Amino acid sequence: MRAPERAGDGPWAPLRARVFRGLWIASVVSNVGTIMHTVGAAWAMTSLTSSPATVSLAQTAWTVPGFLFALPAGVFADTLDRRRLIIVTQLVAMTTAAALGALQVAGHLTVPLLLLGTFLLSVALTLSAPAFMALIPDLVPDEQLPQAIGLNAIAYNGSQSLGPALAGVLIALSGPGAVFLVNAASFLGIVMVLRNYRPRASAEPVHEGALQAMRNGVQYFRESPSLRRYALRIMLAFTVTSALTALLPLLARERLHTTPAQFGMLSTALGVGAVTAIWVMPRARRVAGPDAVVAAAGVLWAAGAALLATTHTLGLAALSLLLTGGAAMATMNSVYSLFMAQLPAWVRGRASSVVMLVVWLGASAGAYGWGALASGVGIPTALLASSGAQLLVTAVAFVVLRLAPAPGVPRPAEPARTTFER
Repeated sequence: MRAPERAGDGPWAPLRARVFRGLWIASVVSNVGTIMHTVGAAWAMTSLTSSPATVSLAQTAWTVPGFLFALPAGVFADTLDRRRLIIVTQLVAMTTAAALGALQVAGHLTVPLLLLGTFLLSVALTLSAPAFMALIPDLVPDEQLPQAIGLNAIAYNGSQSLGPALAGVLIALSGPGAVFLVNAASFLGIVMVLRNYRPRASAEPVHEGALQAMRNGVQYFRESPSLRRYALRIMLAFTVTSALTALLPLLARERLHTTPAQFGMLSTALGVGAVTAIWVMPRARRVAGPDAVVAAAGVLWAAGAALLATTHTLGLAALSLLLTGGAAMATMNSVYSLFMAQLPAWVRGRASSVVMLVVWLGASAGAYGWGALASGVGIPTALLASSGAQLLVTAVAFVVLRLAPAPGVPRPAEPARTTFER
């Protein structure tokens, strides 16, 4: 007979915390608005210019801030009041999106203004991201941290599926300016939730100079082998699994001959797999350690990728994406929750920014590498190679990059910090 599920074990348990529940709902709305905005910006750019190089600058303006400002964002998250930082950045994002919407509706939007607005919006969201991630452990009990991280992943995956569809309908009805205005309104929920939130005293930031804060964060990482190991595991995971996101559109179109609606169904299968993994993870953690869970997820992802590479039917392709989506989420949830659980409040923002960087590095380098390989050997062969790479990475990591903390290893001490003179 299976043991009854404890109250704190359920995948939705963190939603019992009032502030987390309000922030999660507001984040779902904001994520959908942001995804809608990226679709609207791309469409607006095609109406302003026919140059492919210029159109591609919209995506560049959106992605560059994540690389340039990730580490400074982590410093800000640890040296400033996280609640106020998030509120200010959301207000800046709201103002920027509203200005773009008003300009487009009035017929005054130009390519430089669209690029500038897109860049500023991305900067604001980049600066708030580490503060968001660092705030989560203050909102839920420690034992519910993996579920809370999983719920945030559900919010993101759901917005990826819903946002483009809503944007397409709204653009058809009212134009991209209406999408920008909807995105502006979507930030209000986060501001309203955090406006009345008062963090615990232990979560208050310690003020220190930016350069000193950067040095202290680097020192903490240098003295913590487990954090470096977790960060490397996250980067390796995204390097391998980026093969799927990079090659799926071409595979669906050229091998499976899908319609746009069928491709949407395949993309949805990834999200459904991720949500299913969040549901299963509490039970898996009760019967196996993190190394066993991640190893099983790695084997499952490799099997799903191999199935996708060899199938010619839509149903089996959807099944393979359910497997890979769930396995990728299980890996990320397990490693990232252990990563965050080890962090004291004073360094959470900088540590979260490191995760942003390794995710960006692994996903970007992996997507380019798998795409280049597919150009030479074909998409199915490249996917089979990614399946083999996943098995190799899983085996090596299980031996030399263990997740379970070694007994008796001391936690790094908090380095001395410099405070501002007031």
